[in-house]
Amino acid sequence: MDAISEILDAFGVPSVSEMKINESYTITVDGFEDLVIERIAEDRLSVGQFYQQRGDIMSDPEVVFVVDDGEWRPVRYTQHPLAHQHDEAGIDIDDFLSTWDRNLRNQGFVAAAHRRDADD
Repeated sequence: MDAISEILDAFGVPSVSEMKINESYTITVDGFEDLVIERIAEDRLSVGQFYQQRGDIMSDPEVVFVVDDGEWRPVRYTQHPLAHQHDEAGIDIDDFLSTWDRNLRNQGFVAAAHRRDADD
């Protein structure tokens, strides 16, 4: 997820290990669901795009990674209402992650993070 690493870098976060638990960043791009990056545990990073439906927060999608020595291993994938996969050993969603990474960049999330950085 090069786009996510670049977004974190734009926020002054050189690596996930530098983030505090519950530290999060939200990037907004008109026309798309907000992107939220959050360290949810000592070794866990959640990356997701979310929307609200009938008062419930829905993911479209959310991927939780185990982060160990700079390596990101996806262990949970959720896309409401249809998909949920969870395996602590890791799940094979490399093709999806590659496409999502490219889409986030093309949709302007990386540029939005850099603009936010320039505005501060």
